[in-house]
Amino acid sequence: MIHHVEGVLTEKEAGRVVIEVGGVGLEVMVTDATWHRVGAPGESVRLLTHLSVREDSWTLFGFLREEERHLYRLLLGVQGVGPRMALAVLAGLPVAKLKSAVAEGDVKALSTISGVGKKIAQRLIVDLRDKVGELPTSDEFPIPADGSAFVPERDDAVDALVALGYPRGAARDAVRVVRTPGSADSPVEDVVREALRRL
Repeated sequence: MIHHVEGVLTEKEAGRVVIEVGGVGLEVMVTDATWHRVGAPGESVRLLTHLSVREDSWTLFGFLREEERHLYRLLLGVQGVGPRMALAVLAGLPVAKLKSAVAEGDVKALSTISGVGKKIAQRLIVDLRDKVGELPTSDEFPIPADGSAFVPERDDAVDALVALGYPRGAARDAVRVVRTPGSADSPVEDVVREALRRL
C-alpha cells in the first residue's frame, strides 16, 4: 500500500501528474479538480494515493483529501465501477453533491456524470446510501474556499508554525486564510505573525 507521495511536480497534463520522488517519476491519475489545485511544475506537492493493481498494470490515483480517497474506495466496491470510472464519478460531481445525490436517491443527478447510466446510478445509491454519511473528513489537505489562496504542503510559513508546535493541518488553514490572492509576495515573517493570531 502506498499511502501518499510527496515530491516535486515535474509534469502536469489533463488527468495526470508526474511527481518526482528520490529520482523516480511517479505518474498519478487525478480528477480535474485535483489537477487544478495541485500547483505548478517545479512546486512541491503531496497527494494521498490509492494503488490499483491489475495483471497488466499498476496505476496510482491521487487525492487532496482523505474524504475523497475514502469515497473513491467505496465506489470501487460497487459492481460495474472500476478504477477509472470511480475517478470519473468523483470528477463528475463535487464530493458534497455526490454524497447528497446518493443519500437522497437522486438518480437523475448521478446520471449526469459521464459514463454513468441509470443502472450504475441505481447501484451507487443502493450500495453507498448507508455508507456516505460515515465518510471521514480531514483538514490535512483542505480545498480553499472562494477568494482564498492554495497553500502547498511544503510552505515556509507553514513549516515555521509546525516548528512552533502547531499541527500541520491547522497551520495550513491559518496560512491559507492570511494568504489571500494578491498577497503571495508578503514576507514569510508577516504571514507567520498574522497566522499566529488565528491559531
